[in-house]
Amino acid sequence: MEAKKFIIRKNLYLTDKLFLLELEGTFSQKPHPGQFIHIKIEPFFLRRPFSIAGYKEGFLKVLYRTTGRATDVLKTKKEGEVLDIIGPLGRGFPVKNSQKNVYLVGGGTGIAPLLFLSEELLKNNLHTTFFYGAKTTKEIVFNILPYGVRYIFSTDDGSYGNKGVVSKVMERYIKKGEIPDVIYAGGPYEMLKKIAEISEKWNIPAFVSMENRMACGTGICYGCVTKIKSKKGWEYKRVCKDGPVFNSKEVLWE
Repeated sequence: MEAKKFIIRKNLYLTDKLFLLELEGTFSQKPHPGQFIHIKIEPFFLRRPFSIAGYKEGFLKVLYRTTGRATDVLKTKKEGEVLDIIGPLGRGFPVKNSQKNVYLVGGGTGIAPLLFLSEELLKNNLHTTFFYGAKTTKEIVFNILPYGVRYIFSTDDGSYGNKGVVSKVMERYIKKGEIPDVIYAGGPYEMLKKIAEISEKWNIPAFVSMENRMACGTGICYGCVTKIKSKKGWEYKRVCKDGPVFNSKEVLWE
């Protein structure tokens, strides 16, 4: 973890309040898919956490949605402006070379760490299927999806791809006999909870990227805890420090 200055190269409007921030700068430690950064957005005291949506030497991508005052300020930032960033933070997705068939399941800005992950999986020539769920076609960001991945889209209203929630669409493929070696997921809590249930039912390992609210981002404040199973029943783990990626079987879903 280190504090760095990154230069804004692009701040692109995508769709439905979604933006893609492309930054120039480097960390001494290469980020791993699933990790995040903490951005200082003036005049706000607390930094804001954002998943890393892509990284190559000298450049970093962030996918974000305008959901409040800080991101409303962030969307106004122009090319050439400088952002104060702490990172890389947290624990990312565990990837094994023995995995040949991989499922990615994402919705909303939860697709951000999966975009980064899919690029890494492609480098290892792993067969990757990306289940991308949205409420409607207008929320799907086609123009930032990496090439070489098999995409299966679903929308709640049926306006594009399969109709229905993305977890159910994914399970249909499992029922047809397409059994993955592992599932990686990012998105809303209820979606992740359903992925955990499917993982348990079909005995498929699953790792989920949690999106708890964070204050410090470094594990000091304990403001982002989630319940994790333990020998005593359960204990609190910090999403920013012990996560944000967890084995879905370890999470005590509520």
